[in-house]
Amino acid sequence: MASTQLAALRLQPLQASAGVPLSQCRKHVYTGVYMPGQKAYNAPLAVHQILRLASLQSPPQQLKEGSKSLLGSRSPSSHRQPRIRATASDAEPAAPSNLIGVHWLTWAGGLSEEECRKAIDGSAKLGYDLVEVPLGDPDAVNVPLTRRMLQEANMAATASLGLLPHADVSSDDSEIAAAGEKLLEEAVKVAAGIGATIVTGITYSALHKYPSGPTVAGRRNSVVALKRIAARAADSGIEIGLEVVNRYESNLINTAAEAMELLSEIDHPGVMVHLDSYHMNIEENSAAEAVQTCGDKLRYVHIGESHRGYLGTGSVDFPALFAALAAARYRGPITFESFSSRVVNPQLSNTLCIWRNLWEDSEDLAQHAKAFIDEKWNP
Repeated sequence: MASTQLAALRLQPLQASAGVPLSQCRKHVYTGVYMPGQKAYNAPLAVHQILRLASLQSPPQQLKEGSKSLLGSRSPSSHRQPRIRATASDAEPAAPSNLIGVHWLTWAGGLSEEECRKAIDGSAKLGYDLVEVPLGDPDAVNVPLTRRMLQEANMAATASLGLLPHADVSSDDSEIAAAGEKLLEEAVKVAAGIGATIVTGITYSALHKYPSGPTVAGRRNSVVALKRIAARAADSGIEIGLEVVNRYESNLINTAAEAMELLSEIDHPGVMVHLDSYHMNIEENSAAEAVQTCGDKLRYVHIGESHRGYLGTGSVDFPALFAALAAARYRGPITFESFSSRVVNPQLSNTLCIWRNLWEDSEDLAQHAKAFIDEKWNP
């Protein structure tokens, strides 16, 4: 079947949702197909996104058992139980399953061919749906290789980065702010090239400990840059995420409420909020309240323990977080993130204050995390 025919086939159920309130659209399509932030389903973007994803099928072929559809959900194979567990009513179709992901740095600290194979194939072997690719240095990514390996493994992808002190869109210095915007633009291009649909992380400031709070001029620079980046990213069907991090990694967004304030200033439907259990455990009074604060602007979630190690061995209240996500009918990706000085390169280890080996065996850690999420997450 030709890619255009396949796209048209996939469009049929989506066209029926045109004009339906966003809350109803969430029951029918995976988040990211419609333009986030709008009150109605955005059919033109859906057409663009599906055609773009269809073009990645090379050559076009019938979906195999255990493979992913164009919208990113994996059809259950004989050894993998479907994650869809319930429907709102007999008259409504089942809600789509959340994509369960794992961060690249769980497996490898670089982007060589060997490291690509380890991260992508290792994630697929354990039943993950997507892998989050680090784009701190976009030039280090072999785009054709990464894209091909993702396709061969039937893996979806997201991308993330933290801006740098000399490339910071929230800087008062116009040259530094411009360098930050350029880095974001390069990251979006690479993300589009490998087939990712989300670029998230500390996209609004540098990833480091600031000596003072944000300035009015710096905040304005960040808002203006992100508005421009979001417009360019939307042309490639990519959403921009604002990851809420702790006070030692940014001075601009440390809570869900602050993220929503910046989001309203950016005022672009292609920008969304990204919450992380590790950071919420430091800054938020309640993870459940943070989820409620974001509402349908929450499009991406990181699952990480308080010490960045094995899930369930620290102080994060995962049952409360998962209950809040279920109550909010969250349908976006849920991605496991963990760091150890054994894998993470020294520069990033210093930035993230990863001073000890929290784990040695990447596969054992990732396998444990997958089982933990599958057990606890029951929307």
